[in-house]
Amino acid sequence: MHPWSQAVSLVMAGGALWAALAPRDFTRDMIGGADPFRLILWPKLLRFPIFWGGAAMLLLVLVQALNPTWRFHQYGNSWWLMSVNAVRWLPSSVSVPFERFNAWRQLIIYAGCWLACSAAWVGLTRRRSIRILIGVLVGNALLLCALLAFQRVTGDHRVPWPLIALTDKNLMASFIYTNHAGAYLDLMAFAAIALATWHLDHGRRALAKSTPAGVIALAALFIIGGVFFTMSRGATLVLAIALGIYGAWFLLRGRYGPKAPGSNAAVTKVVVLLLFFFVVVAFRYIDFSEIYGRWNSMLVERASEPDVHSRVLARHAAGEMLGDHWLMGVGAGGFRHLFPDYVRNYPEIYEGGTVFWEHAHCDWLEIPIELGLVGDLIILAGAGWWLSWFVRKRVLWHPMAVPLLIGCVQTLIHACFDFPFQCPAILATWCVLVTVAGRWADISET
Repeated sequence: MHPWSQAVSLVMAGGALWAALAPRDFTRDMIGGADPFRLILWPKLLRFPIFWGGAAMLLLVLVQALNPTWRFHQYGNSWWLMSVNAVRWLPSSVSVPFERFNAWRQLIIYAGCWLACSAAWVGLTRRRSIRILIGVLVGNALLLCALLAFQRVTGDHRVPWPLIALTDKNLMASFIYTNHAGAYLDLMAFAAIALATWHLDHGRRALAKSTPAGVIALAALFIIGGVFFTMSRGATLVLAIALGIYGAWFLLRGRYGPKAPGSNAAVTKVVVLLLFFFVVVAFRYIDFSEIYGRWNSMLVERASEPDVHSRVLARHAAGEMLGDHWLMGVGAGGFRHLFPDYVRNYPEIYEGGTVFWEHAHCDWLEIPIELGLVGDLIILAGAGWWLSWFVRKRVLWHPMAVPLLIGCVQTLIHACFDFPFQCPAILATWCVLVTVAGRWADISET
């Protein structure tokens, strides 16, 4: 969420694509005595429609950044926007200082996602590489959950201290917003579930006596527990929905798969003991009263609860804004700066200008408001291509792709009442997981 981290992400994504596109020399020893050859991967990248769709999106945001309609001014604690000359028939934006967030910041975020997806599509050519990548993501999520558990047990949300110096906020794991922490861990829970499902299926096919599926499932359970302790009710609700969908899919899939061979009793006992240990520690050292209080307030007050009521009003204001700007958009990163003109019609959440709404708490409204019709068409074209790709690859019973896609769909559901895609960590991870699901379906049917 800060410029330094977004710049690091962009550089790393660029390095990943550079490494992925490096020519690969195959010797006789590597390919079983056949003639050596060099593999050039540029053509594969150029045949990837999402690469061109991402390039088009970056061009759109670049045009917006170079063609501001409004310019930001500030005096003391007050700020305002003044209209400036712009090419009216071109997409435009709001000219704001970089540190306050503007189209250039959004361009960096989108470029990092574009480079990372391109690198995953070109560079991941084996199932083992994909499993390693997902394993690294799951391992990272486990570390975040461990940090979250430490924060809950100690009551100190200032750790890790080095990051506090850079964020100047209390942290939820390493996130500065509760719902972003929950949404990210939702995604990672399904990354772990996908990995466990594949290992289980692969073990059945190979008639293996044991697989790491149980241990990975335990890791998924630990991450799911982390979602609860982020206190994000939205993330918990969509996770419950996604788990229900996955459970139904898993049961139906069981009708089409081979019967499982006998499992290793020792491994099963270890997994059960670790699960029991985790539950005992959680109930012994963690205070559940805050979780209960938040859920109870939602169940009792429902739509009248302040959080829910304010977001409903903000959505109404955002709907009015979309009605005025659906064609050209206000420019990437410009929502927060023009939204006060609309939210002032709702005094309950405007409070005389003292409350500044950075986001609409609905990405399905905020993204079209910023990108306009052209941006919407680019996104829809990309979504349509991915949908056709998965249909052509017949992934309905795919043990890796389907759980990953269920995890990505839950983020889309979450975006209906929050703004997970405004967090670069979630946006980049979501895009990469969709790409990984597509690559696995292309490499293998299982």
